[in-house]
Amino acid sequence: MRYLSLTIVICFYCIASTAQEVREKLDSLFESIYKDHAFNGNVLVVEKGKEIYRREFGYANVEDHQLNKADTRFQLASVSKTFTATAILQLKEKNKLKLDDPVQQYLPDFPLTGVTIRQLLQHTSGLQDYQIFEKPHREDTGRIFTNADIIPALKRYEMVLPPPGERWSYSNIGYGLLVLIIEECSGMSYPAYMERYIFRAAGMTHTYLASALLRHPDPERSVNYDFYGYAPADLLRVDSLPRYRIPNTILGGILGPGYVVSTTDDLLRFDEALYGNRLLRQETLEEAWTPGTLNNGQKAAMGWGSGQSYYGLGWNILRDTSIGKVVWHSGGAPGIVTVFLRNISRRQTVIVLDNVTHRNVHGNGINAMYLLNHRPPFPEKRSLASVYAQTLVSGGPDLATAQFNTLKRDTAHYYLDERELNTQGLELLWNGYPALGLEALKLNTLLFPGSWNVYDSYAAALVINNRKDAAIAMYRLSVTMNPGNNEGRTALQKLLEQMPQNKSR
Repeated sequence: MRYLSLTIVICFYCIASTAQEVREKLDSLFESIYKDHAFNGNVLVVEKGKEIYRREFGYANVEDHQLNKADTRFQLASVSKTFTATAILQLKEKNKLKLDDPVQQYLPDFPLTGVTIRQLLQHTSGLQDYQIFEKPHREDTGRIFTNADIIPALKRYEMVLPPPGERWSYSNIGYGLLVLIIEECSGMSYPAYMERYIFRAAGMTHTYLASALLRHPDPERSVNYDFYGYAPADLLRVDSLPRYRIPNTILGGILGPGYVVSTTDDLLRFDEALYGNRLLRQETLEEAWTPGTLNNGQKAAMGWGSGQSYYGLGWNILRDTSIGKVVWHSGGAPGIVTVFLRNISRRQTVIVLDNVTHRNVHGNGINAMYLLNHRPPFPEKRSLASVYAQTLVSGGPDLATAQFNTLKRDTAHYYLDERELNTQGLELLWNGYPALGLEALKLNTLLFPGSWNVYDSYAAALVINNRKDAAIAMYRLSVTMNPGNNEGRTALQKLLEQMPQNKSR
């Protein structure tokens, strides 16, 4: 009996030691990215109802010195799609709709035949994304678009769309259409339906919808921030940045793809309600967590990021099943990056909410799930463009170039992207560092000589730095490589008219 007691004590000590080790590894992961100015938000990790790790990092409101707290509310961005999908599946269970019904059966004005509700849920409908609003926006720049504008915009959209079921293609407007179907089938507004049948039913007392048109004052809601790549510690309010006016305001009235506001604890209540089948029956959940199928029989796989997941009915399904079946969703928008992971085989949940545009949060959320299962995390690669831009400001061009040439060989820890370096150069150019912006954009032309866009951006930098002769040469090269570059052609013509030989005529 003595030996049995000793064995029990030893086993308990091993379990406690292992749990403590997991907590330490999780804390090390998030502490390191926080110190690297790559995270600002809340983390909650739970296993079989037991809290494994919880911590809040950084500020909910920088200006008011308000720290993130356990009950801070965050915009969820596309994690909201799991709620929209849940509503559709509830209506299916109530026999209000069938997933393979055509969209036109519920929305007669919808202009595309053959598209089903299931395909909207799976992003296999062939629909484009928010670009359908480009033409209406050009004609009415002061308008805030809503779900009611989706079908009229589709009717005017001129691009040829692929057949339904042909490929996987992420479409926010598809989820906007699902909202119209929810309202048609339930006889309720989308916000009212969500409050009654999902938020309240799951006990989510701090969760609500808030958009550009749907106001919900809340002093506990986090402010959304972004930053320039060369200064990641200097947070800028997203609502103060003109470049985000279109996604945040003009397209900010479209519900369904996003705009759910919640907390880590409320998301855990949603998680528990799903496990308890208080929102959906188990067979319905199993269907939601089954990868969609394309016309050619292949599974619907996510076409961006690492390509590591399939897509079901409002849920990603992780391809790697070595730690169990993980269903999840990520979210990303200006000033918002979120991830909600559920290992349904081992009843584990990882929730990470960030109110700053830190694009590595999704990968670190998945890494947290791996650490929870005693698996090594995938190494996160840093953007060499960001490192270069930061060193340009802190150390000057020579040091930045030397560092760049040293790190570019380390492809295990750094990646280089043409668009990111272009963005870094333009941010420097337009925010008080014209000479440094010129350096970054010049480097981009040397690294990516096959891109017309790098010459166009470099030409703009040359103009600002009063190097008009060189700018003319770069604009000419850009429009030669891309005759459709009308903005470059206009800029070139304007420069030519300013040249002395043209003025004297």
